[in-house]
Amino acid sequence: MASTLSGMNTLLELAKRNLDKAAERLAKANREAAQAREQETRLQTYRDEYISQRNALSLEGVTATDLQNYILFLKNLDQAIVSQGSAIHQYEEIVKHHLAYWQKCQAKKRSYEVIIERNQLQIQKQAARREQKQMDEFSSNQRRFLAANNHSA
Repeated sequence: MASTLSGMNTLLELAKRNLDKAAERLAKANREAAQAREQETRLQTYRDEYISQRNALSLEGVTATDLQNYILFLKNLDQAIVSQGSAIHQYEEIVKHHLAYWQKCQAKKRSYEVIIERNQLQIQKQAARREQKQMDEFSSNQRRFLAANNHSA
């Protein structure tokens, strides 16, 4: 039983290491997803500010070339925002994958902990039975000894 417990403790330690690595990967994926969302927010803010600035300047008049450049720049900016949205989706899928793996590692670690707890409980019960058996034998031997001494007296 003790060797089984030792082997299970080894497996538990490996499961803990795997869980730690999975947690690190999940944290990294969450950071990257957050950075991608922040980048999208910055792009959107820049787009809004650019439109506001151009609207203020357009009151003074705009050449056809400036208008074309403005429209082209906005189109490129919109495409960058859409691309960033796709990147965010990819990062979120990676986060989901790492979260599922972390949960799997967590469950595996917990299953080893449960097995170890059960084994330790079984060992304690066996020890208690041995102790009770020894106490019963001692008590029985003591009664026989007392009975034998009462007959000889």
